[in-house]
Amino acid sequence: MIVLLTGDDQHAIQEQLNQYKAEIDSQWLTLCYHRFPADRLDQAISVARTRSLTGGKKLVIVENCHLKQWGDTELETLQQLVQVPEFTILVFVATNVDKRLKIYKHLVKYAKLFEFPLIPPWRTDLIEKAITTQAKKIKLVLLKNAVEYLAQAIGNDMTRAATELRKLYLYGNGRQLELAEVKQLVPCQTQNSLQLASAIRQGESNQVLHLLDDLLSRSEPLLVIVATLLTQFRTWLWVKSAIISGVKKDSELAQLCNISNPNRIYYLRQEVANTTINTLAKAVTMMLDLEMSIKQGVDSGALASHRASAKDLLPTILSVSRLFKLT
Repeated sequence: MIVLLTGDDQHAIQEQLNQYKAEIDSQWLTLCYHRFPADRLDQAISVARTRSLTGGKKLVIVENCHLKQWGDTELETLQQLVQVPEFTILVFVATNVDKRLKIYKHLVKYAKLFEFPLIPPWRTDLIEKAITTQAKKIKLVLLKNAVEYLAQAIGNDMTRAATELRKLYLYGNGRQLELAEVKQLVPCQTQNSLQLASAIRQGESNQVLHLLDDLLSRSEPLLVIVATLLTQFRTWLWVKSAIISGVKKDSELAQLCNISNPNRIYYLRQEVANTTINTLAKAVTMMLDLEMSIKQGVDSGALASHRASAKDLLPTILSVSRLFKLT
């Protein structure tokens, strides 16, 4: 069996790999379990082609295969996929792949494709569902409000979710945990620039201060914070403009606003419902000015300029937040 696993959800991919590994007789793992980096493709294929000495299954994993690093030599090596025995599980793991590549088209002729996209951070409903599913797997009983808190505290980091849920299971020892206990054991560390953008749009100045302080205390680069805010506010502006212009279909809105997932439009409509296009336009302009100020400080290479940019960040963001509080 030949498999191609792709996607950003590393936890889901690792779980899939663990399932394949469980098919190998544990006493023969040394002989029948092999991992190779992408630059050792020839060795990986060579091992995959040889039959298991034990007569059972063999697992060969080729990691970090974004495929763009492979050329004609690797394409020629992959011609040998037809020689991989039935009882060998050959797995190619990639974060993302370009499906237009010739090497990809050749690979999927022989490999089963499994895609594991990371849940978008704005789909809290799907994050809650994933956390509930993981909790049930380990027989952890959680109240609905505890699941909602965990979705906020952990976000779409399913690897961390698995670790935290395991910790809660061991602590609870079979009993249902209260929200206060969950909060004490799982701190909220997912304050990010997207949450900051949401707080600004809602005019929640206190929340803005809290989130910004958390981001800066974790040494989040100023340019990264502002770039994320700018991208989000531009998206809101585009969506609001398209709605006002009379665009009604979600698919058309997604295409006009360069949004890859049309399902996101439902949430964006709600987010811009109580805002005005003028307020969003002013916010984008202020964010652009702030980004330019920070870039000038970085380009100068002067520490004093960088500190000045950091001082500009708070009053500008609070000013943008006040714009929405007035609407």
